[in-house]
Amino acid sequence: MAVEPVVLSLRRPTSDKSWGFALEGGADQGLPVFVHKVTRNGIAHKSGLEPGDVIIRICATPVTGMTHAQVKAEILRAGNDLDFTVKKRDFNVVQYNITMQQFAATNKPSQAGLESPEPRVEIVEEHLWRHGGPTFKNVQPKSYKILEQQLPQSSVGAGSISAVCGGIIRNPA
Repeated sequence: MAVEPVVLSLRRPTSDKSWGFALEGGADQGLPVFVHKVTRNGIAHKSGLEPGDVIIRICATPVTGMTHAQVKAEILRAGNDLDFTVKKRDFNVVQYNITMQQFAATNKPSQAGLESPEPRVEIVEEHLWRHGGPTFKNVQPKSYKILEQQLPQSSVGAGSISAVCGGIIRNPA
């Protein structure tokens, strides 16, 4: 008996809070896009998303043929209103985890310099300030730049902005 698709609506007031799920799969991985992990009592959990749910659509966009990166981009594009069309528990996550552990144990990279396969990723949404925040170049107001240009030309003693006190330019004469 085929599993009927279900639409799950995930909503959050701001992007400060994460959705609370991790996806795996995609055309580049040869797997359907499925929910690998769900954070207990998170937005996704409260909306009914479960490990093993296979994602069919993100909002109105079908995920068939999408790479993992394209799926992530589509989720980010959805903003704070995310609708998933899913087939409930259509992927065996337990068997997948066992298979991946066995694969990792038998296919360890050798000392000859073989690279490990590309790591799988999950979407982590965090505040920028946790990572030091955005950096900005040193910006000077236009009025400050004009003062800097005019002061060396004036008859002010030191010829610097330090000669300006309280908005009045003192003349040493």
